[in-house]
Amino acid sequence: MTGADPKPINVSSAGDEEIGRRMSNFAAAPFTLDGRRYASVESFYVALKFLDEASRAEAARLPGPEAYAFGKTSALKETEYGGRRFPLGGSEHHALVARAIRAKLAAHPDLARAFAATHPRPIVHVTREPARPGTFLPAAALCRILTEIRDELAARGITS
Repeated sequence: MTGADPKPINVSSAGDEEIGRRMSNFAAAPFTLDGRRYASVESFYVALKFLDEASRAEAARLPGPEAYAFGKTSALKETEYGGRRFPLGGSEHHALVARAIRAKLAAHPDLARAFAATHPRPIVHVTREPARPGTFLPAAALCRILTEIRDELAARGITS
């Protein structure tokens, strides 16, 4: 699109493009991180909202939308992962979400290539529901993480 701003990619289950829906945290794209299998990035994200093993295991196996609903039952503001305790919504939490997205893309190289091929289009996150106040992963943070990951993929020539 020479001379015009490229159309943004809406990374959301409500997105109008397949690549946006597939990159959504809700997308069924199983991956393993630190020895645990997750049904989706949302499953990982929600597992962090619990400290007990049974709830984490339940969140890990749930599909994205079901994991999202399950996560609403948590009032946790601080989590623990890898022996470290930190606030949900902080930089350490967001770095873990980025690791989960990278693990998803490593498990699905076709998706990584398709996502990298969208470079340099802007990434947005527009959902069916308005953003919840106090969300631990605001749209701006998710879009920043996704843009950084996509830039890394494109710089490595993953688009081919």
